[in-house]
Amino acid sequence: MSDHQSRAGVFAATFLVSVGANAYMIAPASIVPLLEAAFRIDKASAGLAISAAVLGSVLIQLPFGYLMDHYDNRRLMTLGTVVFTPVAIAGSFAATYPLFLVTRVIAGVAGGALFVLSTNVVAQVFRGPRQGFVTTVFIASAPLGFAISQFGGPILASRFGWAAVFVAYPLLSAFGYLVFRLSRPAAIRGEDQITLREFGGALRNRSVLLVSLSGFCSYLLYIFMNSWMPTYATERLPLSLGEAGAITALLPAVGMVARPIGGWVSDYVGYRRRLIVILSLGFALPAFFVVSRTISTVLFSAVMLGVGFSLQFGMGVYYVYTRELATAGTGGTSLAVFTSIAFSGTLVSPTLGGWLIGAFSWETTFLLYALIGIAGISVLFLTSDSSPESTG
Repeated sequence: MSDHQSRAGVFAATFLVSVGANAYMIAPASIVPLLEAAFRIDKASAGLAISAAVLGSVLIQLPFGYLMDHYDNRRLMTLGTVVFTPVAIAGSFAATYPLFLVTRVIAGVAGGALFVLSTNVVAQVFRGPRQGFVTTVFIASAPLGFAISQFGGPILASRFGWAAVFVAYPLLSAFGYLVFRLSRPAAIRGEDQITLREFGGALRNRSVLLVSLSGFCSYLLYIFMNSWMPTYATERLPLSLGEAGAITALLPAVGMVARPIGGWVSDYVGYRRRLIVILSLGFALPAFFVVSRTISTVLFSAVMLGVGFSLQFGMGVYYVYTRELATAGTGGTSLAVFTSIAFSGTLVSPTLGGWLIGAFSWETTFLLYALIGIAGISVLFLTSDSSPESTG
């Protein structure tokens, strides 16, 4: 197999692994009413089904960052798949909600590891002047997974029951892993094995921490919209759960275009990654005021497209930006620092959103999330742009 074929196979494989893992993470969002009925729980508790998987993902990021810079990433891919697939499927047979949440946490650990690992593999295999574009094309796998989950969840549940939703996506990741093995990639690890001292230094990199905090705010907004817009649409608009899920799927689906465009633009304007992520958050904020008003189905669809494009225009750039701010040999660890902090937004947002909606109102919740977006922009002015010479 030629080097070109191997690299293409690795990209396709990691893309599939990521699609399956991300579809699993957000899977409860499109079938919240079914989970409420099956386990007799309220909205805030249903939000925990998303947060539980993300909690597992957050817990693994930092230790996995060290492992990525220290060991062959191919072996780590095997370990992640062996844990993720069976545990995620086992959750569909859980008899109680607490047990279901436990499987979500464990599968979240493995699924989160697979996503950051796949991102690091792509960044290592496709080093060069087009790394920003290639990496953000890969990052588009995340919104594709979300879109598949939002659109396909209600369909799978209506035909085979809600449990089928939590079986299909892990199987997709397992298929991606098989493609990865068939691609026969060479050993994938950093050129120099990171020391514990360098690992500690990477955890204290001020620029990486500030960018990660901005990413945290961006993910708070993005996951809130993904988690609660199907429910909002069924309560405020004359839409069924399936229709609401299909329209909400526009939000992540547009990321398949927005994320690569953001990466290409950030390369084209001379590695000005900070400018891209500032614009990404800034243009998304008006949507939180528009959607809080009584709107039509057509305008709701337009808002989902607009806020989805804007937020994700910079979302893939965050990953490239972080690696370029890292010191030499700590790219994987710095990427894990970013994902651990940014993914915490994914962890907090579903439950926070459910609590705010229940305690106050939809309108107050939208306002508070807009203020979070402003905070995400503000911290970016405390750091600097990266440069093409960065070697993290």
